[in-house]
Formats: sequence, C-alpha cells, structure tokens
Amino acid sequence: MALVKLMPAAEVPPGTMRQAEIGGTPLVVCNDAGTIHAFKDECPHRNGPLSNGNFVDGRLICPWHAWEFCCDTGCYDYNPHIQLTRYAVSIENGDVYVDA
Repeated sequence: MALVKLMPAAEVPPGTMRQAEIGGTPLVVCNDAGTIHAFKDECPHRNGPLSNGNFVDGRLICPWHAWEFCCDTGCYDYNPHIQLTRYAVSIENGDVYVDA
C-alpha cells in the first residue's frame, strides 16, 4: 500500500476532527488526546457523514441518528461487531499520512 499525505498534523489539534479525501473517498480525521485516527467518513448505519457530526470525549457521533463510535477501536458503542472502516495513520515531518 502507499502512504498518502492528508494534511499538516497542526490542522487537527487534540479534541478536533476534520474532513479529508483520498482517491475520491471522503475520510474523517480526528485527534483524540494527541493520537490521530482516520476513518471512512460514513456511518455504517445509514451512511451519514461523520465529519458533519460531533467529536466528544474520543467518540465520533453521527449527525443523523447519534450513533457513537470510539476512535481507539472504530467500534459502535452498543455493538462492537459494527465498526468504522479504519485507515492506518502515520505522522511524518509534521504531516498526517494514511495507508491507502
């Protein structure tokens, strides 16, 4: 797989999330207490855009039906078998890269 540069890490300070895109696929990038995570920007429930929701206490919250996903695991709070599509993240020279 190839690493793709998304943005400078400074654009995603702790406690925030941002939308990004690789190859036409929208991503949501969040910074949970200094650890940056990247997921496909799509709730598995009804395909809601997670980047339009909220990011609170390490949880991405879908704007459509308030489904909550833990950033550490990508799992839905009430059923760990439901997970977000995760992208491996690395930080190099102050930039966020994902393994596409």
